[in-house]
Amino acid sequence: MKWIIITIIMISSLYAGTTKEIDKKWSSNKKCEACHMKISSYWETSRHSNSHFSKNDLYKKSLEYIILKSPKLIMDEVKIDCAKCHNPRITQKYVTSDDKMLLALGITKQQEKYTKALNTEYMKNGINCIVCHNIDKIHLDKTVGSQGLNSVKFGPQGTMYGPLDDANSPYHKTEQRPHFTDDNPTLCFSCHYSTKNHNGLEVYATGKEYDEFKNKESEEGCKKCHMSEKKEGYASNFPIYGKQPRKRMVRDHKFASVDNSDIFNKNVEIKSKKEDDKYTITLINRAPHSVPTGYGLREIILQASFLDKSGKVLSTNSNILGTSWKDKRGELTIPHLATSIKSDTRLKGKSEETFYYDIPKGAKSISYKLSYRLIGSDIAKKIGVADKFFLREYIMSKKKIDL
Repeated sequence: MKWIIITIIMISSLYAGTTKEIDKKWSSNKKCEACHMKISSYWETSRHSNSHFSKNDLYKKSLEYIILKSPKLIMDEVKIDCAKCHNPRITQKYVTSDDKMLLALGITKQQEKYTKALNTEYMKNGINCIVCHNIDKIHLDKTVGSQGLNSVKFGPQGTMYGPLDDANSPYHKTEQRPHFTDDNPTLCFSCHYSTKNHNGLEVYATGKEYDEFKNKESEEGCKKCHMSEKKEGYASNFPIYGKQPRKRMVRDHKFASVDNSDIFNKNVEIKSKKEDDKYTITLINRAPHSVPTGYGLREIILQASFLDKSGKVLSTNSNILGTSWKDKRGELTIPHLATSIKSDTRLKGKSEETFYYDIPKGAKSISYKLSYRLIGSDIAKKIGVADKFFLREYIMSKKKIDL
């Protein structure tokens, strides 16, 4: 009787919450780079290209930590839930309650179904061309927050949408859409607006911060900073009908972060001066969102040291700007498991903060360093992050000044 019930459940759940698989023709940026070589090479430096858990140690270890601390959850349902933004072309939109039972029972067929859905070529290729440029319409509900694949309507495979009204490709159909032509950030906000964890705590709110801090008349969305200003270049390097490619007004596709660009220094200015027996360092955030923003374990470290005439360090002061997340026991945790925020010392959008340091007797110079971490060292150790990309200290500014 048990196996009859299981068989019925398997048949009824086989196609629940599924969407069509991506054809191999569109599954990887490698299929696009023959015509869009420069765009593809920029994209490969971005975090979009590493959004799958197999290429992202922080993502993978966060998933494992969630399962470790949440016995009622199973790995596949957490991966599917996260994939709505990390990999929006996933064929399985959710894990049904029936499927969850079958997975918990170790039914091989169900395990294979989700393993396949989570590990296709286009899933592992990250937020690639077919994700963004196949979006026909956007229906973002800001009251709900970022829903990824549930915030967009994809067009037919073989049609790519973009900013040009006269693009011509021998490989695919091309149509213009307003979310590519204007500076409205709605396309980005499909995944980067806000998200709450299962405890109802908001753990990600870049888009909400933007809405709060932007200059309503002059702000230009996300593209200007995280891609580039429009500039003359080539959308395609492929000659059509024997003619050389046309020059266009294009943007870089780096989706800039601290690891592949100078976006931090373009948006955060440092000013310092001596005031009587104190030294002040002021950080000015010109971005229309908090810094750091995005995943809640990022932090800025401002370290200032005073030195005597021989270069000996007399005192060192450190300030960490970030968010500290706590679980129900009051212990340090990751945002997706947190029940409260102990502190949030980030630089708010369009703001500045001044730090005051007492100048010790005999000090002749000050040396300061401003750096950025993608995850704090304590929580990285706790969840087991080992990839040096995430553990690295990205130095944004370093200076020595005579007093």
